[in-house]
Amino acid sequence: MDDEIDGALSEPLIASGSNGTPRPSFMARVLAACGCSSSNEAGKYDLAPYQELYISPKVYKRSVNALRFAVFVDAIAGTIEQPNYPIMVLPGAHADSFPDTGGLGFSGATYMVPMSALLGVAIASMIIGRASDKVGRKPCILFCLYGTVIGCILKFLFRFAFWPYCAFNFLNGLVSASVPVALAYAGDVNETKREKDGEIGVLVGVSMLLKYSQYSSLQGSAGGGIIAILMETQGLFVPLLVGSAIVFVAAILNTLYLIEPKDVMASRQREREELGMDNEIEDDDDDQAQTVDKLDYKVFSLILLGALGDNVGSSGLMPLCLSPLAFQTFYTNANPPIMSQVAYKWISVLVALMVVPGTIVSPYIYNKLGLAGGCIMGNVITGIVTIFLLYIALAPASTATFGIFVALLYACFPFTVISQLSTGPMLETTSPPDKRGLAQGVNITVMNLGAAVSPFVLGAISDMAGTPTAIWICIAISFIAALINIPLIWVKGCNIPAKPRTGEKKPLKGEDKEMVEKALRGEWIPAEALEEIQEERYNNKQPYLVVPVRSYEEEKDELKVLRKRAKEDFIYYQRKYNEYLHRYNTLPASERRAFCDQINRSSEVSNQDEVDAANADVGKWFADYLIDSGYHPHTDSTAIKQLIMTSFPVVNKGGAPFHPLNIERILLEYQKGYTRLIEMEGYDEGNEMRIGRVLQSARSVIYMQSI
Repeated sequence: MDDEIDGALSEPLIASGSNGTPRPSFMARVLAACGCSSSNEAGKYDLAPYQELYISPKVYKRSVNALRFAVFVDAIAGTIEQPNYPIMVLPGAHADSFPDTGGLGFSGATYMVPMSALLGVAIASMIIGRASDKVGRKPCILFCLYGTVIGCILKFLFRFAFWPYCAFNFLNGLVSASVPVALAYAGDVNETKREKDGEIGVLVGVSMLLKYSQYSSLQGSAGGGIIAILMETQGLFVPLLVGSAIVFVAAILNTLYLIEPKDVMASRQREREELGMDNEIEDDDDDQAQTVDKLDYKVFSLILLGALGDNVGSSGLMPLCLSPLAFQTFYTNANPPIMSQVAYKWISVLVALMVVPGTIVSPYIYNKLGLAGGCIMGNVITGIVTIFLLYIALAPASTATFGIFVALLYACFPFTVISQLSTGPMLETTSPPDKRGLAQGVNITVMNLGAAVSPFVLGAISDMAGTPTAIWICIAISFIAALINIPLIWVKGCNIPAKPRTGEKKPLKGEDKEMVEKALRGEWIPAEALEEIQEERYNNKQPYLVVPVRSYEEEKDELKVLRKRAKEDFIYYQRKYNEYLHRYNTLPASERRAFCDQINRSSEVSNQDEVDAANADVGKWFADYLIDSGYHPHTDSTAIKQLIMTSFPVVNKGGAPFHPLNIERILLEYQKGYTRLIEMEGYDEGNEMRIGRVLQSARSVIYMQSI
């Protein structure tokens, strides 16, 4: 299907005049007037790349997947040495360990290495993120990727001394700002709020850098860390060359396939504002993404401050509880060591995989509590879990306490992910399109400053006052971060999502008469209520109700409400056809003929003129809608017919009567049609957690690991 769409995009938009002379169709004339297409020798037309990105599923997938891969491998390159940090700064622990750490203690040196990179990332994120709003997303992404290739090589060359390595680690960080640009890109190329939040969630889930902070890549840490462990015999720094190679591959792919976007939805909104038309973006209970006119700096500051507190507070859980606390308790101070160096590496790497369950449940939590509520819950649970881990690690070291420590860390880490994943969608919701790069850049600058400075400061506190003191500070900050996020509960986009307002409920017994009267006036009633009326007529062997059609002019101002009711009705009809299929499957073969005959009798009409009038009214309504929506049936009728046939596939050719030989196929065709419509709407039944949604969330994260 994608290939057919792409092929159609390149076909000449030509129609024939009455004399047989080719003439441009209406759509071709529009594109030509806009300067968006040009004819070449083959008679084909080339669209602007951003236009193909907007209308071609294949081009969109190719561009977005290239970007996802770039963010993923960039995270791997940044974290590929992470499991080796404690070993490389411990003189004598390995042949490649630094001979000294320039006067720093173990904890301070352990955090100075990632801090040097994060300081560079903090500076680059704001500058490059803002630059992407001006010069474009793609040039900034490519600058980051090619810069990282060079940076990894330079770090490998200067691996023989602690401070030179940190200096080039800082320089590498100055070109590592792919995350804010990628998040802004996600806001540009996706139309609906669900799509924007989903893509941001995927990017955040695969892009946490070095530390388990707001945008540290759990998946990247896992990938990079596994590479470091598997290459241990080759040396502590050889993985840098692997990181450089895979980032180079990503740079080539993005050079070829990443397309510079244009926010078409924001352009449409500005166009309507300039023309003095009502904004078509619907209320916050609808799936449409909404854009704000300007950045609310008070809300922006609260989001950043809360995320910074979340970032620092989570340091108590990861990495302080693992290193130095667990590292010292179960390795350095234990005699014999309960945890080996290799075991420590695997624990620190595989805990990253706990982002998968965190990502899976986060949409459900946000749907229940809102983005701000989910963040608050995550911060509170992080603080409580850190307290338990601290007391377990302070108990006498044993195999039992070690096992309990690791199990609790793995079981509770997903709750930290829930709070960390909320900042991206909150910023997207509260930032205007032309400030997305700036907002995400400032956010990551603040986050990386916190991620860079806080571990080093906390490490110094650990060396001077003890690790438990540093962890207690983090616990307090986690609870403070929860308090900071409380005002965001009342901010639109960060609050609890409103339930769809259909304006109608399922009719109670005794209200059928009122519902019938509303249906006979052509007014909307819930699909379930209408089906109950028809079911009762079927059971009483009466003809089905013929529902008149209101004119388009009468319903024109109610279309947004009608549109929002679609998913609810589609889901009901899908369930109803499931019921019909079940009824058919359980009927004995001898009774299926009577079942079909009863349906046929109820489908018969006593007044064919009423049916013909209703059919004509539907056609008139559809034509009026097309014209009012910008289509031109009088010039492109063939295209309109093709659209209709694509949208309404045949379910029962010629309206043949139901028969035991055809009823199963007809019911399956109806069911398939409604399933397709529900997928287009986005399957999200209220607050219920469905396995399909779980698999979809998991697939987004696992996909990035399997690239």
